[in-house]
Amino acid sequence: MKKVLVTLVLVMTLGVSVSFAQAAPVEVPVVEKPQQSKKLVFSEIYMNDVPEVVMDRLALEGAMIKQAFMAYGIDGSRIYKINVLTSDAHEQTLFLGEDGKILQ
Repeated sequence: MKKVLVTLVLVMTLGVSVSFAQAAPVEVPVVEKPQQSKKLVFSEIYMNDVPEVVMDRLALEGAMIKQAFMAYGIDGSRIYKINVLTSDAHEQTLFLGEDGKILQ
């Protein structure tokens, strides 16, 4: 009889503790990760693939294309990385948008 009472008390105690554990809402703190800027991955392209607007802009600068690279921006626009030789024979890297504007 003693064993039955002890078992009954244990079962009731465990049952009550489980019901309290399930009833209590658990709040998980929300931690936001800082948004990382998307790193552009440039792929080398042929000189023929450089838009005419970009070529015209470089002609105004008096520069000659040495290498050309292209990547897609966050908004899907094309960004061109152009290695040029300036008129005074210095190598320079320019970043241009698909509309021919020089980007910073």
